[in-house]
Amino acid sequence: MNTKKFLLLTFALVAMTVDSFADVTADKHSESYIRQRIATIYQTVGKTTYNRDSAYCSQRYYDLMMQAMDICDETGDILYDYDHWVCGQDFSDDWSCKVEKVYHLTDSTALVDLMIHNFSDTQTTIALRFERDDWYIDDFTPSDDGHDDKASLRLMIQQGKEAHEKAKTLAGDWGWVDKDCPELLLDLEMTDKGLKAVQCDVYRMYGFDKTKVTFDGEHLTVYEDDYEGPTLKNQILLFLHLDENGDLIGDCTINHRLASKGYQGPIRLRKGYFFYRD
Repeated sequence: MNTKKFLLLTFALVAMTVDSFADVTADKHSESYIRQRIATIYQTVGKTTYNRDSAYCSQRYYDLMMQAMDICDETGDILYDYDHWVCGQDFSDDWSCKVEKVYHLTDSTALVDLMIHNFSDTQTTIALRFERDDWYIDDFTPSDDGHDDKASLRLMIQQGKEAHEKAKTLAGDWGWVDKDCPELLLDLEMTDKGLKAVQCDVYRMYGFDKTKVTFDGEHLTVYEDDYEGPTLKNQILLFLHLDENGDLIGDCTINHRLASKGYQGPIRLRKGYFFYRD
């Protein structure tokens, strides 16, 4: 084969490769491909244990979700009280998903109407985003008025950051004020993950060392439920808020394996104050 024929053949092969790549790219923007992509994604629902959100959501949606989950862990909120993949809290044995319509298709976005059967039929819409050379779910409740999932996640993150700033004022030692409430000492420390109970003791009696603390900007919750088998060993529940004097007031429940009796009733704590002093 002479040089001229070799070069012509090489150029032809390159052209075929480029054209084939263009065909594949164009095909991924066809309605038929999008229908198949969504059908394939939803076929895995209920049949796999891996994280569908990380696998099939757009990067920006998943990043917002992870930030909101961190906020919820700090504030005690619940991010989702249902499974947005199955459109419900439970999963029926005959669950199914059908792609009804693909529309508003652009190079980077699309909307898809779905009919999901989960005990009953529910029509829902998802928004898609083209990235990483494929289509990913960018929202489970797209809306023209801006009240979509991503907007809700951003609002939750903003409110969580505001609550985090308010929580900084609660760091320090809190002690009991009234004679009739438990002699409770609570030492709170602010971390990048929110408030942490460094110390939670009923003075001169016993302590709790596995406490979980949440603060949503208004309500402070401190709790521990420690079981040994079916038997409750330790329990403390504090539901508190700041009153007009800057005291933490609210309800308190205490049970402890070393205590002769528990306590359930009101409590008032004051920063840096302890009713009795040694």
